[in-house]
Amino acid sequence: MAPWRSLPEELSPPARRLVTALRELKDRTGMSLAALERRTRYSRSSWERYLNGKKLPPREAVAELAALAGEDGERMCALHGLAAGDWLRAPPPSASLPTAPGRDEADGAVPADGPAPADGPAPADGAVRQDGAVRQGGRGPGAWARRRAPYLISLLILASTAVTVAATWDRGGTSHRERPDDFVFEPGTTYDCPVERKGASLTAGYSDTRRTYLHQLVISWDVVEAQCLLEYHGYPVAEVDGAYDAMTERAVKRFQEDRGGLVVDGIIGEHTWEVLRR
Repeated sequence: MAPWRSLPEELSPPARRLVTALRELKDRTGMSLAALERRTRYSRSSWERYLNGKKLPPREAVAELAALAGEDGERMCALHGLAAGDWLRAPPPSASLPTAPGRDEADGAVPADGPAPADGPAPADGAVRQDGAVRQGGRGPGAWARRRAPYLISLLILASTAVTVAATWDRGGTSHRERPDDFVFEPGTTYDCPVERKGASLTAGYSDTRRTYLHQLVISWDVVEAQCLLEYHGYPVAEVDGAYDAMTERAVKRFQEDRGGLVVDGIIGEHTWEVLRR
């Protein structure tokens, strides 16, 4: 199987997590792009854009790929919601604003080379696409607003249906801070790591679990605790944000390699927790 292309630098961390997870699902199915076109409602060219970070995939495409790979669709759709709310990194302050369209772009005129093909389900034989991208062309302020509209809508949906995961918490003990029982992932939010020793065990005050099974795509306070302990032991993660992403998995694998007796699989289970707490 050919190696994947590098993802665009402008992708935000949530977008990178989504595309990386989609690539893993595609590899798990063993299907080619042509096979995905046959097994889903989306064209080969659309899947090429989705899997290379060129375009935010529709939520339905994410769900269909998850089903083909036998993955939890709700978890993948949760990642999609996070990425939809923050697909691209914010431009630097010096970045110029979009310029006004020229005469050939005014009034929705289509460039001479024709509009780019629209993403989404491939049309039936003989069908003609009637979406706004074909009628109005791919450039100009109107097209810019249409391209951003799905992201804004997804952000509103995400705000009203935030993903929460129950966390294990010892109510009888003392903690470094008061916090709700349910974890809500907030893009851009990171947590401090005041790791201290209580008796024979290390804790950052976010969770007292010693058994919770953690792996990629899990989002919870337990992940915040694990990320803090990894940082404390000298295995940095990209961000202490509660999302078990590829960087966290790599840090776990390095930790497991350096501590003898642990299975090097990038997954935190009972034995890895035991060593992290020492």
